[in-house]
Amino acid sequence: MPNRLPPSVPPFPPEAEYTGAMRQPVPRRRRTRGGNVLSILLGNIRRRFAFSRDVQLFLLYNLLANVGWGVFTLIFNLYLRELNLRENDMGAFNAVQTLFMAAGAATMGMVLDKLGIWRSTVVGVSIFLAAALAMAFAEQPSLILVLSAISGIGLAYLFTTTMPFIIAWTRRDERQVVSALAFSVVSLSTTLGSLIGGFLPDALPGSDLLAYRWTLVAGTLIGALGLVPMFMMGPARIGHGLPDPTAQQEASDPVQRRQVRNDVWVFVAVGGLMAIGAGMVFPFYNVYLTTLGANAATVGYIYALAGLSAAGIGLLAPMISRRLGSLVGVAVVRLSIVPFYLALIFVPSLPLAAVTHIIRQTSVSMAWPIDSTFIAEVLPPRARSRVYGMRSAAWNLGYSLASLAAGFLIVQFGYEVTFLDLVVFSVVAMVLFIGYYARHPRVRSGELSGALPPWKRAPLAIAAEEPAA
Repeated sequence: MPNRLPPSVPPFPPEAEYTGAMRQPVPRRRRTRGGNVLSILLGNIRRRFAFSRDVQLFLLYNLLANVGWGVFTLIFNLYLRELNLRENDMGAFNAVQTLFMAAGAATMGMVLDKLGIWRSTVVGVSIFLAAALAMAFAEQPSLILVLSAISGIGLAYLFTTTMPFIIAWTRRDERQVVSALAFSVVSLSTTLGSLIGGFLPDALPGSDLLAYRWTLVAGTLIGALGLVPMFMMGPARIGHGLPDPTAQQEASDPVQRRQVRNDVWVFVAVGGLMAIGAGMVFPFYNVYLTTLGANAATVGYIYALAGLSAAGIGLLAPMISRRLGSLVGVAVVRLSIVPFYLALIFVPSLPLAAVTHIIRQTSVSMAWPIDSTFIAEVLPPRARSRVYGMRSAAWNLGYSLASLAAGFLIVQFGYEVTFLDLVVFSVVAMVLFIGYYARHPRVRSGELSGALPPWKRAPLAIAAEEPAA
């Protein structure tokens, strides 16, 4: 079946006419300046988001499936607390879940090559949804531990197949826009999940335990609706992806192969370092907010505002990449949270904690599209699936071990020590990222010009032209 590419959208409004070689738009009738600006803006929006039908269905799948995850993230720790379990127990469950996410992600490259992206995604998400539904009724810690492991395998495919799908089924010029939109959709869906998780317990009858349980069930059922768009897909359901003639060629000599291996391991190491900092804080942040006086509804509002901010401002990721370059853009966005967590150590308060969470969610939504598309530019096609899986494995392994340690640290010393860990590991990760890739041969030669700020691209372009002259 031939690939269905989106119809082209004219660069000006349809009613405009063109004259001469200059092809300047000449309106048929006088319009206000505001009308022309609005028409051009709408034309740009149509052109920018005119993706194929399968990509649109994939975005809808992400929207629905991640609602279930948003509810689960907000409510499950509160459900565990109603079972009289503490942060160290929560840390153990989260550690097992993310450890098995790491195991699932580590084997993902092989699974994607054998089953394809579509089948892998559908099977993996179905595993997570079944385990999440069972966890809503589980009360024994041993059973919750087993279900956490099973859900982790499914979550690996919910989170990690997004970029392989985008790389396979979008053109190169669409990737950064689609990836930014995909992560914004995920943020929006977690926002909806947070709203549902915040409102539903108060609306349901019975004890807090039952209210949290049926809220988890409702979120899981909504997430299951995300499989419907997956079954409505066409080429993406049976194919292997669009051709990519501009992709980096496979390494053909030992020097190139060694360079690719080094690139892969640095990406993995950066992800692992970021995960250690994140795992110290984020699994317990909803509980931390309750220690500052927030109830379930307030926590839901905070998570919802964070998701809305990430969904809206996250769409600016391509602009940040163009203005600052991929390397500087990623570092600036990821380190933007550091001052807020440092302030939270010394002056903890609910308003500051809420703002910190909002900025953190927004920074994640902006950073992932930039560095994920940068991976696609740096690595040859065969290495991409492997690095996404290995990076996810490193992330989940670091996150698992960090959350396990953080549970005990919080019980013994409080939350402040985990905030400091987050700051330290974030800084170390960005130092490694910038220090390595700023000296990458393809970056220094100007071949990956988008990795650098505009003021550094011009000298490289001039230097590249000098030998030819």
